Amino acid sequence: MKNIQAISLDLDDTLWSISPVILRAEEKIQQYLVNEYSRINSNAISRDCKEAIEEIRQRHPEVNHDLTEIRRLSFEVILKKYDYDPTESNNLIDLYLDLRHDVELFPEVLSALKILAEQFKLVALSNGNADLRKLEIIRYFTGQVSAGEFGIRKPDRSIFHKACEVLGTNPESVLHVGDHPTEDVMGAEQAGLKSVWVNRFGRDWPLKDKPSAELHDLNGLIELLGLEESRRSN
Repeated sequence: MKNIQAISLDLDDTLWSISPVILRAEEKIQQYLVNEYSRINSNAISRDCKEAIEEIRQRHPEVNHDLTEIRRLSFEVILKKYDYDPTESNNLIDLYLDLRHDVELFPEVLSALKILAEQFKLVALSNGNADLRKLEIIRYFTGQVSAGEFGIRKPDRSIFHKACEVLGTNPESVLHVGDHPTEDVMGAEQAGLKSVWVNRFGRDWPLKDKPSAELHDLNGLIELLGLEESRRSN
């Protein structure tokens, strides 16, 4: 793949598996709620949390791009239901975000990021609410763009163009790497970037238009970009 000057990288399910992270965070925050707020029904807390998130998504579509605000407002719903101060949702979201950043990188990610960062400027581009400032891998990145802060989710082309702005590079010289066929691959292509699909879990491609390249992990990206010699020396 030629004429690549910079790379934008999705985070969740591209650099780490997100489902176990969210599951652990939800279990721990639910246990905290039960332990700290005695009127909360321990048998209903899991259902309460799911229903609260769905309620917020329906009542406040204007925040559907912001997973942190959705979660915070859902805590408000639960606190109000059991007659607690809803402003305590601010403390709960801080706790939840700490738990949400307890991620385990896929095995090759750290070494791959080191090699990529030696050759390209990297920016994180995510619909999720991971904050690289809470993670050691931030040292490999020029910056980050999140849907929550930018106000618009992928696949909207404007968020890809914002990532290009952070990189100081034209879209046609940026390669976007991500796991989601629509949000990452098609979104990037429609915004004028090049893209590759990271298919770690052996899924079938669901769309008519095929991706430019399909990778199983970031080692495949190293090979695609002709950086195998750098990998051997590292």
